[in-house]
Amino acid sequence: MTSQNTFDKAAEAGDVILKYDPAHDDAPPPYRPPTSYSVGEHTLPNPLVSPEELRAHLCLLRAFRDLRTVVEGGQIGEWPAMVRAWTPEQRWAWFVGLAVERFQSWAETMTPYTSLDTWIDREMPPIDVLMVWHAYCLNPMWYAEDTTRLPILQPLRTLKDRLLALLVKSGDINGYEPSSDRKNSWHSKCGCPFEPIAAAAVMSSQAHDIVCPKCLAPYAVSLIDNAGTGYLQSKFASKCPSCSHIATKDGLAVLKFADDVTLDPSSASDRKKYGYGVYMAGTLRTVIDPTDEAVAARIKTRVHEVFTYDTTGRPTKDSWVKAIAQLSQYSMKGVQERALMVFARRMRKAKRVLGAYTDDRPFSVELVGAVIRQCSFIDKMTDFGWAKPGAFDGHEDEVVLQHAIARYHTFLDLMSSAPGSFFVPTLDIDLAWHTHQMKGELYQNDCMKLIHRFVDHDDRVEENHLATSFDVTCRAWQQRFQVPYTYCGCPLPGDTLGQKLTRLKHRLAHSGDAPHALQPPRRTDALSATHASEHSSVVLAQHTGAAEARRRQRAAKVQRRRARDERLVRGGKLDPAVAHGYDGHQAAFLYPVPFYAPPVGGCVAAGCGGFGPTADGGGFSGCAVVRRRMRGRCLRLRWYQ
Repeated sequence: MTSQNTFDKAAEAGDVILKYDPAHDDAPPPYRPPTSYSVGEHTLPNPLVSPEELRAHLCLLRAFRDLRTVVEGGQIGEWPAMVRAWTPEQRWAWFVGLAVERFQSWAETMTPYTSLDTWIDREMPPIDVLMVWHAYCLNPMWYAEDTTRLPILQPLRTLKDRLLALLVKSGDINGYEPSSDRKNSWHSKCGCPFEPIAAAAVMSSQAHDIVCPKCLAPYAVSLIDNAGTGYLQSKFASKCPSCSHIATKDGLAVLKFADDVTLDPSSASDRKKYGYGVYMAGTLRTVIDPTDEAVAARIKTRVHEVFTYDTTGRPTKDSWVKAIAQLSQYSMKGVQERALMVFARRMRKAKRVLGAYTDDRPFSVELVGAVIRQCSFIDKMTDFGWAKPGAFDGHEDEVVLQHAIARYHTFLDLMSSAPGSFFVPTLDIDLAWHTHQMKGELYQNDCMKLIHRFVDHDDRVEENHLATSFDVTCRAWQQRFQVPYTYCGCPLPGDTLGQKLTRLKHRLAHSGDAPHALQPPRRTDALSATHASEHSSVVLAQHTGAAEARRRQRAAKVQRRRARDERLVRGGKLDPAVAHGYDGHQAAFLYPVPFYAPPVGGCVAAGCGGFGPTADGGGFSGCAVVRRRMRGRCLRLRWYQ
């Protein structure tokens, strides 16, 4: 038996020690996927996503990773010298900015053919545009509202699940070669080559059209320049040739906001021209109604009352736009001060609406940041080997994807049980969730049918809140399904009982009482994929000091546990399969935010509230001993709080 002294040391470290006996290291039974899938009161004979769709998605992620590798390498002779001299991160941010330009051009000219084969042949976009479209779909609440509210994006709504369907139809996207007719059609519509690398060389000398926030005169600005003030650069600033006003991204965001303010839902001409676009971004779609015009109209009326100005008679649209921009001092901070009068105490709603106005592009999502936020997830899928060619071609390998799909449906069931949920997925669940979101409007319909509300995918969550939410998810999952949520072997971020039993979860997963479909296949990458899907992490400016202190504490705890586990493994006292952090992936919530990216965070399932801790804080105090007999062995654990 393990000595009492060893247990006490484990208690001090805030973890659990297991007695390891290799002679009883029984392998789990073969994995069997479920024959049906339960979500809430619904039983589905077929899953919402299939292994074939997950494989196609993983091929797409591999294509994204390969593209980023080429771009960050930067040795493209046709590219400008200053681009080649940039850091890899700067080059990637620039390239993604060009991709967003190309996505907008494609969305404005795309024809939504009915036949999938015809659409692939005539309209399938290049890989960089697919990358932007993919990131847009992974902000499903915004994607759903924008494709309803904005006339230029409504053709995307008619495509339903076209993004995922074309990936499955095309096979491995990495081998896709467009026809010469497709290349010529793209060039004639978008003014640049179909191939992204070649297009980047051409577009470097092209311009972006803007409108002066002060005098409303249109003019063109360069995308990049040596001073770092180009449209795609962080210090963008341009002098208006008509009035000499210095336009910035903030000023362009104010202009976009003012344009939306001055549209009138009661005006027949505005309704005919703009449709649902007469309402403000972030006000039309709710978690239960795709077009809640009553709410959107009330907010718009209040906005008109706050953003008005003294004039005789009915103001023209241009004069009103100019007045709003001037009143706000061409700054979104000025807009925010007045917008607080609109939303009163509803700060969450105010942040959502104002967050849709970051530049002059029509999208409510800052798509450059959205693409960059996915890089961490793509890297993890690549590092695990999931994105390698043929990784899941064999039946014995496909069970890993079937396990991910089963866990995803269980994740949806968990959300259906808690309407105010705020749950954090693991990497395998997130892969299936992302795949489902790529079905566009079909994902929206599935949410309403199965969970009776729209489930958003929020990847901009404050770091410490993310860690706490993952702790809550682990406890909720364990309580509802009587199986552990994660098997990856990494220390969990919190300090509750759920985290202190992490080491035991590998064993308890195979108990006879657990739903068999939730027991993972005993493959290292299957266990590792239950690591928290944190992507990157956001640190709020006002909480920088506290967040940094918490991060240092988590990092120190990780190092202590890994050092202790290494000693125990060498001494034969611990199963290497449950030791912390030996498969090379890092602990959750320790990834820094790239300097060029907007605030980013981990993935969460966002509902309309929070799923908080128990009345006593969700923890335990004092000391306790747990015994559980399993396969004739007694496991003894001790922990302190």
